[in-house]
Amino acid sequence: MKADVQINSLLNEHAPLLARVAATYEINQALQDELIQEMSLAVWRAFESSGSSPDIAFRGDASMKTYIARIAHNKAVDHVIKEQNRKEMASSESINYTHALSAHKSPDDSLDLMAALRKLALKYRQVLALQLEGFNQNEIAQTLGLSEDAVAKRASRARQQLASLME
Repeated sequence: MKADVQINSLLNEHAPLLARVAATYEINQALQDELIQEMSLAVWRAFESSGSSPDIAFRGDASMKTYIARIAHNKAVDHVIKEQNRKEMASSESINYTHALSAHKSPDDSLDLMAALRKLALKYRQVLALQLEGFNQNEIAQTLGLSEDAVAKRASRARQQLASLME
């Protein structure tokens, strides 16, 4: 019972982080809510099974925020891949979001930050989303399982691509 209270407290404390991560990867509010629920469940499972599986256990190597962000981003990546596969299997009559967005926006309208972030490749979106959350390069490297140099290169390329999208 005490562990459930601690996990609930942890989820409540990091709910805004989970919501921002979900908003970074998903535009549809219903799917954002579903993704937040999946992230919360993944965090709960990680702490529930931490004694039995040292691969996913919180070892204290990073901050709790970094650990939860890693779980959330991994779940978000799974969600994006699942949605891409679902869309590929849908009929050819389904509307492509980017095509629909460009059809309804005039060329003079600039994209907002979240829309531009969603247009970036996943590897760049992850780095920028974590930077926007206030993570430093070392924490981003730990979260994504990359070297700090790789994070720096991705961040630089992501900012360049984001700048061109925002023009």
